[in-house]
Amino acid sequence: MSWVKAASIKSLAEKPQVLNHPPRQIAVFKVDGSVYAIDNRCPHEGYPLAVGSVGEDCLLTCNWHNWKFRLADGECVLGGDHVRSYPTRIEDGHAWVEVSDPPPEQIRQEVFRGLRTAFDDRDFGRVCREISRLEYHKMDPKDAVRKAINWSYDRLEYGTVHSLAAAADWLAFADERTRRESDFEDRLICIAEAVDHLAFNSLRQEAYPYADTGEAFAPSAFMAAIEAEETKWAEAMVRRGLDDGLGWPEMEEAFVGAALAHYNDFGHSIIYVQKAGELIEQLGSQLTPCVVLPLARHLTYTTREDLIPEFKEYGPALDRMADPGSGAPDSEPMAVPFPKNTAGAFGWLENNIAGHRVEEVYDTLLEAIALNMLHYDTSFGTATDRPVSKNIGWLDFTHGLTSSHAIRTMCEKYPRFWKRGLTQMACWAGRNRSFIDLKTEASSWQVANPDTFFDDVTRQLLDHGMRDPIFSAHLLKTSTAVRAELASASESCRAALLAALNRFLNSPIKMKHVRRLARQAIALVARDFPAAD
Repeated sequence: MSWVKAASIKSLAEKPQVLNHPPRQIAVFKVDGSVYAIDNRCPHEGYPLAVGSVGEDCLLTCNWHNWKFRLADGECVLGGDHVRSYPTRIEDGHAWVEVSDPPPEQIRQEVFRGLRTAFDDRDFGRVCREISRLEYHKMDPKDAVRKAINWSYDRLEYGTVHSLAAAADWLAFADERTRRESDFEDRLICIAEAVDHLAFNSLRQEAYPYADTGEAFAPSAFMAAIEAEETKWAEAMVRRGLDDGLGWPEMEEAFVGAALAHYNDFGHSIIYVQKAGELIEQLGSQLTPCVVLPLARHLTYTTREDLIPEFKEYGPALDRMADPGSGAPDSEPMAVPFPKNTAGAFGWLENNIAGHRVEEVYDTLLEAIALNMLHYDTSFGTATDRPVSKNIGWLDFTHGLTSSHAIRTMCEKYPRFWKRGLTQMACWAGRNRSFIDLKTEASSWQVANPDTFFDDVTRQLLDHGMRDPIFSAHLLKTSTAVRAELASASESCRAALLAALNRFLNSPIKMKHVRRLARQAIALVARDFPAAD
């Protein structure tokens, strides 16, 4: 123990005193014959607590923002973070304070207690402070993300959502900043963004427990459960697999197959599968249940756009299509396709898939998707007088790029899925063709220096200013996908990817369509009522 003489009892009777014990400042109070000691800096914004007001029941008020602390134990009863309290004693007319540090595990648990409160309140400022405490106590700041996943994964009624996938990208971004920067600030932003998004998706949600263990995990049975939309069957099978010692490496291929069985959920399914593997690799296999169980649930609930009229040719085209070519490239390079609709895109793919190497087909489709995004007619994003089917925004185009990146990543690992992956890319190339304007000036968005460009992208991501994390997550995941694709893309595809990303990042995103939604609601509901005279 380490006792330090703090102040005379006489001086404490006049006013609270501050014990400077670098780097700490400790506020010492005498109230009704007892001596109390707590950290002097208010954990909110650092205002000195020694000049606060002590009321009944030894409750200290910070007069800056009215936070209130119990002197006896430092607990904050109104506000947010607690402060540390210190043992005291009176000896020879002086107050003494015991300043030795608590055991590391006690500190760790106190930080996690504060982080849980911040998480449940979605208090971004406090999330940042608690993660900073982990860093300065020489603990792993990524433990904040591990805890956030544990606290939220069973609150996802329909399974995996953007926050889990975005966590993988934020953590990868944090690792990159670790390699490039000695400053903790950038890493803190990335880790706090991941925690904040997880909190956003679970805020005020009740628990939705996963099924108990069931039959042994088998890819064919798992696929049957997904196709039948039998959520509990799929969850129970995954849980049994985990109980039997299977990890993500043993189950990943079955999840890829399920994600690519249909043109799924606006590309989310294959993206979520890809990011699940990255997240487990970043945070450790102990997180596997918290990542894989929501993913199984998601796949049973996911929408299947290939079953709607717009994509009616998807299944027949897939059946007619040859397997992708793997030999030498054709002597004639493929022109970038600009099919007018999905049927045209399927026809283009049928004519090219066997005659060219899969890498060429992928690159050409990716370029088409990027050019669509570059030429997006933004009037669709702001219009208020169009039908629901024309509710087309930037994210309709970014998903083409991010799902394509996920398709390449997974199909390079499991080549038997290439035909399905390329067909889904054809859906993106054809579908978005209806919402572009080829008169859009494209030359001004060309990127001359990718390194300088991505430096600017980094600055934008680390201070994006968007309140709802779904939007910053799309900025990040689109930037991440484009940067990853540049390594293997052709020169023309690289140019299209960079220009499309440049335009996206420098264009406004309408985050709430107030008038559009009101008008469309009236139009829908009014159909069930007689017309007014």
